[in-house]
Amino acid sequence: MRMLRVVVIAFFIVIAPSWLRAQDNAFPLPQVPSALKTPESRANYLAVHYWDNYDFASNELIGNKDVSEQGFSNFISIMPYVTQKEVALAEFVSKISVKADAQDYFMAVAKKYLAESQSPVFNDELYIMMLQSLLSSDMLDSARRDKYSAILETEMRNRVGEVATDFEFMLRDGERGRLSEINAKYILVFFSDPDCDRCNSVKAQIDASAVVRIKLLLGDLALLSVCVEGDTDAWKRIKTPDEWIDACDEKCAIYDQELYDIPGLPSFYLLDSSHRVILRDVHFQLVENFLDNN
Repeated sequence: MRMLRVVVIAFFIVIAPSWLRAQDNAFPLPQVPSALKTPESRANYLAVHYWDNYDFASNELIGNKDVSEQGFSNFISIMPYVTQKEVALAEFVSKISVKADAQDYFMAVAKKYLAESQSPVFNDELYIMMLQSLLSSDMLDSARRDKYSAILETEMRNRVGEVATDFEFMLRDGERGRLSEINAKYILVFFSDPDCDRCNSVKAQIDASAVVRIKLLLGDLALLSVCVEGDTDAWKRIKTPDEWIDACDEKCAIYDQELYDIPGLPSFYLLDSSHRVILRDVHFQLVENFLDNN
């Protein structure tokens, strides 16, 4: 793993700038000064100056996904090796803020890459930092400020390390319960909809997971499965493993009151014994990996 990290750093910070400049239709990367010798200093320079040569006034360039979207993806990919993340993101935001089209395009791309849990570079904390930087700018019109303020408010709910928002649910026998009443070393909240094919596919993966089964049998894990669409006929028809807490959001409060940020289903939140968020809106593989190592 350490060797892989060194190879990745070397490519993006030492090899990539000169190699990509030689490619047709390539992102216009900056030249990292040769005086910067350490991987950290080179990574920081590359991140902070990454967008210096990009023409944000060019609609043609912005519309070129091979350059613009791929360029953003590469920008995000180097962030794990950057210590000046806030500076780099502030520089980026200041550049997209000069033109509304660029701002709209890149914030949509940022949401796709950073805020959607299926993204390979999913990082909602970076997305929050980007939104905060954008909202600190005086280049936003009132409509966009309202839009991004609302998005930030949603993103700030149930962040990693915070106590998860409590909510009421209904069990199959009509009994009510609350998230805050569940006690276990780990609590996995599985938001789903029985009419969602992907939800049913992932549900089968959870049921087949050896680590989940062992944790449930040992009492180290409580699994709360919540149908977010309410007391539907589909929910009443499905079968759920006996070890799970099979529930529905009878009043649809999770969606209607936006208690949780759920951009798509299924969605997982993993909590600790104090109901603090460990993993937020992630795919099941990340949950399984965490449980397997803890």
